[in-house]
Amino acid sequence: MTEQSYDELTAGNLLFKTLDEAARRRVTELAGLEKYSKGDIIIEQDALGDDIYLLQSGKVDVQTMQEGFIIELTTLEPGSIFGEVAEVSSVRRTATVVAKDDVEVLRFSGPELVEELRKHPTASKLLDHIVLHRAKDTIEKTFGY
Repeated sequence: MTEQSYDELTAGNLLFKTLDEAARRRVTELAGLEKYSKGDIIIEQDALGDDIYLLQSGKVDVQTMQEGFIIELTTLEPGSIFGEVAEVSSVRRTATVVAKDDVEVLRFSGPELVEELRKHPTASKLLDHIVLHRAKDTIEKTFGY
């Protein structure tokens, strides 16, 4: 990874702050820093994939395609995670994530990250809450209920 501290890399993300020092070291070893340019597709809806991302800099747009229409779900800012729904729910990617700016992300192996988070009750519950919230938000914005 980089020479930045764990706290700097995970700033603003409660999920990572809940981990103890040993777990923080293990999680840090799972991550790689990647850069994307404005307009790059980081995740494509319906694709297979299990990586989970933590946005370091820039913004990304999250959108879904339903019946031929693009539905803007949200814009994520640094400190946000994305890609977790597919891994936790064992489904294909549920949305497309596009770099709104030049962005940097930490890219984690989803299975390994989730395995580590599941060892910590607070992190595990928070991860499930994030996935549930994202699913509800997507259903509401896509289908209006």
